[in-house]
Amino acid sequence: MNIAIASTEFESIIKTGGLGDAIYGISNTLSKYDEFNVCVILPNFKNVDDKDFENIGQFKFANSKITSDGDLEKIGGNFLFKKIGNIDVYLIDNEYYFKREMLYGYDDDLLRWTFFSRSIYELIKQKSINPDIIHTNDYHEGLLSFISKNKGDMNCKHVVSIHNAYFQGHYQFNESNSKSLFEYYIDDNCDKEDINLLRVSVFNADYVLTVSPDYAESIKYTNFGEGLQDLYCEKNAVGFLNGVDTKTYDRLSDDFESFLKVKEKYKLKLQKRFNLKVDKDIPLFAYICRLSYQKGSHIVLEAIKDIVEDGQLIVLGTGGEGYDEQYDELNGKLDNYIAIIDFDSQLANEIYIASDMFLMPSFFEPCGISQLISQYHACLPIVTNVGGLKDSIIEYDLENANGFKLNEFGVEELVDAINTAKEVYFNDKEKWLKLMENAYNTDNSWEKRIENYVEFYKEIGDKNE
Repeated sequence: MNIAIASTEFESIIKTGGLGDAIYGISNTLSKYDEFNVCVILPNFKNVDDKDFENIGQFKFANSKITSDGDLEKIGGNFLFKKIGNIDVYLIDNEYYFKREMLYGYDDDLLRWTFFSRSIYELIKQKSINPDIIHTNDYHEGLLSFISKNKGDMNCKHVVSIHNAYFQGHYQFNESNSKSLFEYYIDDNCDKEDINLLRVSVFNADYVLTVSPDYAESIKYTNFGEGLQDLYCEKNAVGFLNGVDTKTYDRLSDDFESFLKVKEKYKLKLQKRFNLKVDKDIPLFAYICRLSYQKGSHIVLEAIKDIVEDGQLIVLGTGGEGYDEQYDELNGKLDNYIAIIDFDSQLANEIYIASDMFLMPSFFEPCGISQLISQYHACLPIVTNVGGLKDSIIEYDLENANGFKLNEFGVEELVDAINTAKEVYFNDKEKWLKLMENAYNTDNSWEKRIENYVEFYKEIGDKNE
């Protein structure tokens, strides 16, 4: 079975967050199955190292209805190819649209992503990829299913995964996003003055997935659907929980008992590095994330004094909502506290290993990867009971518990959960060790998670026959 996965991010090539991890995890693990041939299609962004990719040909859009506006650089490019493991990786190369400083956030993003969708279609047709399933992600390839079905020359199923329903790619036609060029790319006339790429993608998809079961239900019946609730219901969106590429995170041990010694060593080392009191018995909390409202940054700020009263807190992250300054301003003003306003994956891994508890009180969380990584390092997550957090964390008072939950999103609820965790930490060491061991042994690997995708792909692939 041929699976073509289209995305803007892929770990080891280009990524800004969890999307790249998820696409790599799915494609890499799936490619190990003999019955699947997997290809991944990406834009050749400026920061992509393409020197080992082979140029397998140029392309230019043919169009029978609408005349190009004359911008030759906007109607073609090159196809690049490289084999990575068992995966065929293709890059869509276009100097004008993709060789920019950032991946996202430009005035002409509607045209960038429409060009990308049309280019994927051209690649699939010109290189005879012949997919049984085309799997797109979020809104960036949102027009691919429309283009494919409009042309009617692909016998395949279209799947879209929603990694975050908040981001929809809603644009209006204007000087930056030319309607005539948009129509040229899709090879059709458009009678609207604005385009919601995610809505187009979901409407034209044969199947809709999300990255956790609870999130799939949330976007159908709550404001988390961001106006597309009815469409998600109509499409019967389902969710498969993401996994973790365990080879990326070295926990430096082969068993739980030896890992406890590693963990203590890292804790003492980190306390010394950041001028915290060096004491293995003080509970060390970690908060590693994009500092934002969604990640609960404002309620963590309100809870800091409760945390550091008899514990320590290390914050690592950056954001664009003014939280950077608020967390940084507390440096030097509070004992048992340090904030590093930066993105540092190596330091993040050291903090996961060293810490006792991980804060993730998100307002919403489609899946989340940080709580899975923290579990892998026996660092107990304290999370809101939503989305992938609800699906991946088992409350502390159950036999197979591996973390703590807030039932509501708020400061009081977070403080209550922190105090509950502290109570167990200080007064019931046997239970605490059991919680740590449960977390350490929780199987969040892609080898486990991919089973859902294998079953799903086989089921819908059979319907093509």
